[in-house]
Amino acid sequence: MVSLLADRSIAVRNRVALQLERRLPDIADDLQQHLYQADDPLVRERLTVLIKLGLSSDPAEHWSVLKDNMTMNLRDGIVAISLMDQEQNISRVELLQRIHELTNEWMGGLASTMLPSEKVDNLMDFLFLSGRFKGNSEDYYSLDNCFLHRMLDSGKGLPVTLCLLAVMMAEEAELPLYGIGLPLHFIAGHFQGSKGIRFFDCFDGGREVSPEECVNYLHSRGIFFHPQLLSPCDTDSILQRVLVNIKHIAQRKGLQLQLENLERFSKIQNIESI
Repeated sequence: MVSLLADRSIAVRNRVALQLERRLPDIADDLQQHLYQADDPLVRERLTVLIKLGLSSDPAEHWSVLKDNMTMNLRDGIVAISLMDQEQNISRVELLQRIHELTNEWMGGLASTMLPSEKVDNLMDFLFLSGRFKGNSEDYYSLDNCFLHRMLDSGKGLPVTLCLLAVMMAEEAELPLYGIGLPLHFIAGHFQGSKGIRFFDCFDGGREVSPEECVNYLHSRGIFFHPQLLSPCDTDSILQRVLVNIKHIAQRKGLQLQLENLERFSKIQNIESI
């Protein structure tokens, strides 16, 4: 099973990692032995990270491990951020399990004959058109919108966290869906090769939006459009955006404990303004 940590499929790697983490307290010594014996450098790297993350409950330590091993990904990154929550306690395995169950529910309804564009449409329907998740325009400045476990409970989030969820699930289906960090907004982009890019506003029911709508949105806010603004964000940029939102909300509401936690994160990754 350990060898599957180097599998090409993200879905397989995530499934195996979750199974190992569930049993980690009982099999830690065995995994350490596998670590010493593994020939594949990818297996060694991923197993090292899994053991370190699974045996620690410190979110800042998780962040440091991911940074040091250059294995930062959306799933592990957003879980580390969620563990920062000062009001609701959740374990890493518990949150990984919830992500796994939601993704499995969606992927279980996909037909093998579906084109990638149809799978993306299906994902938008599953998450947003169905009303399962929506933008929280009523209480925009709430930490409920920023921490993934709270968003899974409430079904409400910010543009970046809603897009992050869609992108993370699309990864497991090997769909090229990426976050697009527009100034003052965040959307998802499905890259179709020669067919171009389709854009989706996850905060607004997952509806497809045209490039012209994106340009008009920016112009209406006095922002000059440049094509680079419609380029995909890397993982660090998306997670940084989530951290900045948490920082702004914590400052706005005077949440000192949360700000102290962010200070620990900022020593590992600079949390700047959007």
